[in-house]
Amino acid sequence: MNTNKTKYSSLKKCYFRVQLEFENGGRVDIGQTMFNYVVYHAVKNLFGEIGESCVDIIQYDPLFSQAILVTNERFRVQLHSALTLCGCYDNKRCAFRILQISSSLINLASDSRQMCVPIRSNI
Repeated sequence: MNTNKTKYSSLKKCYFRVQLEFENGGRVDIGQTMFNYVVYHAVKNLFGEIGESCVDIIQYDPLFSQAILVTNERFRVQLHSALTLCGCYDNKRCAFRILQISSSLINLASDSRQMCVPIRSNI
């Protein structure tokens, strides 16, 4: 009897750094619990309860409304589309900005777009 089993730990992970922005640049003080709800609600609306169980929030920054999400590599496209299509929270228009996607957590810490390298002139 030959059976193929896939262990959850052997699945590759995919990390997202996302920011929740509201219309007109308005700042809405949203806590981690409500941020979790918005993410899970966006995924659940598009993919049902199975999709909701495929994403975890591992860090949340309330000052910038940014979070790091983790999912398996097979669910990467579905999570990306669910966050992109989310457009309303508490009757306020909003949007998720996907700042980075990476296959390792360490790559999210080093963002080349925010790095400042001094330029020397040899004049």
